[in-house]
Amino acid sequence: MEISIQSAIQEMLFDNKARGLSKNTIIFREKTLKVFSVFLYQNEILNINEIKPIHIKQYLVDRLECGYSETSVNAHLRAIRALFAYCVNEEYMRYEEAPIHRVKWIKERRTVVNTFTDEEVKMMLRYTRKRTFNKIKKTGKGRTGFCTKFVNERNYLLILILTDTGLRINEALNLKLEHINDSQIIIKNGKGKKDRIVHCSPLVYKQYLKYTRAKDNYLDSNGIIPIENVFVTKFGKKYDYRLAEKEVYKIGKAVNIRDSIRISPHTFRHYFTQKLVRENVDIYMIQKLLGHASIKTTELYLRSLNIENEINKMIKYSPLQNLD
Repeated sequence: MEISIQSAIQEMLFDNKARGLSKNTIIFREKTLKVFSVFLYQNEILNINEIKPIHIKQYLVDRLECGYSETSVNAHLRAIRALFAYCVNEEYMRYEEAPIHRVKWIKERRTVVNTFTDEEVKMMLRYTRKRTFNKIKKTGKGRTGFCTKFVNERNYLLILILTDTGLRINEALNLKLEHINDSQIIIKNGKGKKDRIVHCSPLVYKQYLKYTRAKDNYLDSNGIIPIENVFVTKFGKKYDYRLAEKEVYKIGKAVNIRDSIRISPHTFRHYFTQKLVRENVDIYMIQKLLGHASIKTTELYLRSLNIENEINKMIKYSPLQNLD
């Protein structure tokens, strides 16, 4: 059965939406497969059944030559695999006819991820906390004082949560008001559409109360009704992860974080994980706290950090992996 590449991609993307896949996954697959289809069109390949293993391999090599990392190219390959899996499932081709089965993953270079030191985290926390003490010089509707106070309290709460829980930035920004209490944070619909609960220190909840008060003062003074998210903009809308990343970067630069460290919300997740490993927390508990579906994902994640000896000890003495 002949079906055009464009039709197969459109059908697969619609199927992905119907299955409830995440918006980010669908957007990435759409962009990636569009580039892949253009590459095939330039080679006069229009139908899905005309694609051979050599065409996919040529595309991957082309990506590498364009400067893409091995990890990025494998992400492209994952999207192509999803396309052919859909075609097999819809019986547009037999399993053994799918060319993707004869295309291997690109071998990725093993990189070591460096993260913040304890002192660097302390400096960022001290810096953001100090800014929350800024005195309000002007108050009332349209005044900047309430807004400055609200923004500073928000930034401090975000840094506290990232440090204390290791949440992904989108998980933190998706938190609703009812998801935080004095001892835990509930993550609803996290990555992989999974829920989980993580512990948080009283310091986080104390700051949450201060931030909520500052937020309400500012929004009420301007007649703004916010959405139910914890983190919102000065217009009461959802706080975008790009804005959050920008604020974290500015804070890191303000306290002179080392140039070799990537200043981003995700680096706090690396820091959180590294602290757990060095405190001898069981690898299965780390998996649960990070929200990984597979222990293999957790092992790969840990091995990207510069803590090889500690990781080997954890795996060696893991109760589940040493059952007879």
